[in-house]
Amino acid sequence: MMNLIKRGVTVYSFKQLVAEGQLTWDQCIAAMANMGVNGIELLGQLFFRNCPDVNQEDLALWKEMMWKYGTKTVAHDFFVDRTMFRHRDLTLRESVDIVKRHVRFAAAIDCPILRIGGTFDPRLFAEAAPICEEYGVKLGVEIHNGSSSWILPIIQETIEIIRKKNTPYLGIIPDMSMFVKHITEGVYFMRAARAANVDPVLIETMKTVYEQESNEAYRARCERMLLDPRPPAEAAFLRQCWRTESHDPKVLLEHMPYILHIHGKFWEMDEHCEETSIDYPNVLPVLVQGGYAGYISSEYEGGPVPGDPFLPLRRFQTMLDRCIGTYPGFPMPTLAEKSTDTQALSNLGYRNLVGADGKIAGFEIESRCFYYRGVPLCLVDDCRVAVDGFLYGPDRISFEVEGQRFAFAEMATIQAYYWNYGRTVKVLVDLPGGLDESKPHEFDYSHQIRTYYLPFLWTDRAKVTMGVRK
Repeated sequence: MMNLIKRGVTVYSFKQLVAEGQLTWDQCIAAMANMGVNGIELLGQLFFRNCPDVNQEDLALWKEMMWKYGTKTVAHDFFVDRTMFRHRDLTLRESVDIVKRHVRFAAAIDCPILRIGGTFDPRLFAEAAPICEEYGVKLGVEIHNGSSSWILPIIQETIEIIRKKNTPYLGIIPDMSMFVKHITEGVYFMRAARAANVDPVLIETMKTVYEQESNEAYRARCERMLLDPRPPAEAAFLRQCWRTESHDPKVLLEHMPYILHIHGKFWEMDEHCEETSIDYPNVLPVLVQGGYAGYISSEYEGGPVPGDPFLPLRRFQTMLDRCIGTYPGFPMPTLAEKSTDTQALSNLGYRNLVGADGKIAGFEIESRCFYYRGVPLCLVDDCRVAVDGFLYGPDRISFEVEGQRFAFAEMATIQAYYWNYGRTVKVLVDLPGGLDESKPHEFDYSHQIRTYYLPFLWTDRAKVTMGVRK
């Protein structure tokens, strides 16, 4: 099945390599471009000093990388910092201010989507809607196992607000951590548990029962076990087990209308290019079925790969190729039938015009500009309309553009209203009583425009027989 799903990567995948001086951000972006990944998801604080304030030097460097490698910023991740003050939570107004600053930041770096993680007051989305619409930036809540799972009341309330607002600027961003089918050795908290020498019997027990119990039963089991005194490492392991979830991928279908972006989390890709923990073979076809056309932003949270840090990302792309087809998957276009209405005078018919007194005061036709750069109205030099041999000149003609009407004599000063190539304007002719609508009429139409740089007038003319436009 053909799909329009696009490939991305979050810079989170490279944070350790860059921090340890093994790679530069430039090298990471180049590597992604080489494997056909053109969407870059940004954590602004990883690259931009003072984010969400825009450092112009950093902005120039970031845009230069995007230009150099043919990539683009497709999302920016941030949190509403609820722990900013030790003694109290943020107010709703303070939270909205944080969102507004990040919206402005996203607009400045040409980023269309914000991904908000963590916990926040659901009313934040209602307050953020007009801000997002003003700047043309979409806001999506991360749906992540544990703290922002869609089984939590706070997230359900947020989604309900998104539904009610019904704006393209609010939505959700599912993280694939919602579809963990197995707790494998590659999962980050398993590595931590082994390193901390957590009882292997406990680890194997929790791995086994996870695949046998529902999310609710498994979570309740973890809660009961955490009531007993335990070593810190065991308690930390059980808290991570509590966060782990496995949902039916078909749940994505009911949310599809407002999915803005996908976080393609993964911990390990085996030699067969399969993620051993997450149910990608069933999740990806559901996204195709639902018509998802955004980015899957791969987020690698696995351990270091000796010698080839990009091997897991390459394997992830191979898995996507196998499950949803190679990228890009855009079909070649087929030509439609050529329009029969391509001349200077539209052949769709005329309309009689009713004046303020309720009487017919003239008629209206539509004319098309064929100068490739288009012109402001002040460059229209002449216009004439003959109907059944009767000629009407500029003194009886007006143009209507964007709902504004200008007498031809006024047009010599009009620069702000444009007549673009191939577009039609309404040509209005003063004629008390209008045209006889009971029969077709022969129209002979012409206009002249002055071009920007050529020393002659450009004339378009068309003769059309047509009746009243229905």
